[in-house]
Amino acid sequence: MADDPLLVLGASAGGVEALVDLVAGLPVDLPAAVLVTVHTGDRPRSTLPRVLARAGPLPAAQATDGAPLRAGRILVAPPDRHLLVGRDGTGDTAVLSAGPKVNRHRPAVDAMFASAARAKGPRVVAAVLSGALDDGAVGAALVDRAGGRVLVQDPVDALFDSMPRAAAAAVPDARAAPATALGPLLTTTVQELPPGGDLMADTPPIPADDDGMARSRDPVFLRPDETTPTRMSCPECSGGLARIDLPHIGYFRCHVGHQYSPRSLEAAQREATEAKLWTAIAALEEHAALARYLDEGAGADLDAAEVHTRAAEHSAELARMMRERLTRAREA
Repeated sequence: MADDPLLVLGASAGGVEALVDLVAGLPVDLPAAVLVTVHTGDRPRSTLPRVLARAGPLPAAQATDGAPLRAGRILVAPPDRHLLVGRDGTGDTAVLSAGPKVNRHRPAVDAMFASAARAKGPRVVAAVLSGALDDGAVGAALVDRAGGRVLVQDPVDALFDSMPRAAAAAVPDARAAPATALGPLLTTTVQELPPGGDLMADTPPIPADDDGMARSRDPVFLRPDETTPTRMSCPECSGGLARIDLPHIGYFRCHVGHQYSPRSLEAAQREATEAKLWTAIAALEEHAALARYLDEGAGADLDAAEVHTRAAEHSAELARMMRERLTRAREA
């Protein structure tokens, strides 16, 4: 039914332990479907559904595209697919998307939360558990803006407190509790949700219009929710980034659809910068070798030989300095 509540849970590093504690506290008659996203990497299949099924009374399975969302049943995002919320002729369904990564992850918590907020509005309860950086913070803010409820694992209780802290900052009135207390608290929160009507809106994969720029006549292309273009480029594809502002958090999206919360963008830029610096070192060393090769072939042309020698020494010294600085920076 369109009115059924939806419980969405997101986690990363240290989150499996928290999920086990949380699921153990959910009742067998939970009146909401449960969707779970944990950063899985590129593994072919997740063992998390089996772990969660053993942890508590609710059945758990890896989500499949088009699977119905049923109260008292847990669906887990599979590796390399965003888990979103859709609708067929009979009710709410799971939608699996191979769309652009969000916060450098697929599946991503923000993608699932945003889809749930758009599909279910005030009938969503979201919880952010242990994890690094800030995936889930933007999604939590979107759930809150849609009228849903947001809870976080108490950062003191989390093995990695960055994700719950970021979500709490994005939703200042989010409730916090240890993982062992979250199950009963989430159950109570679901039961207290106000009734809703037919809440389902069109919910295509995130982003909603991934070829929008190709159809635009304006090179300063912005989607309706985007606030302003920036001069930064996407670390994943080098497309231009736009900023989207929410009351307590801003985030970034390129026109292809890669999306970043602030800390995730910084981490991605740091990795991309290091890769570019090593590329520059490689180019300098290759140039030095080529210049020395030309020096040997200059023969009696002493002026040409001197030019090649100076160029080789200059490039070799720059490469040496950059290699030393970059290595020291990594060791610091």
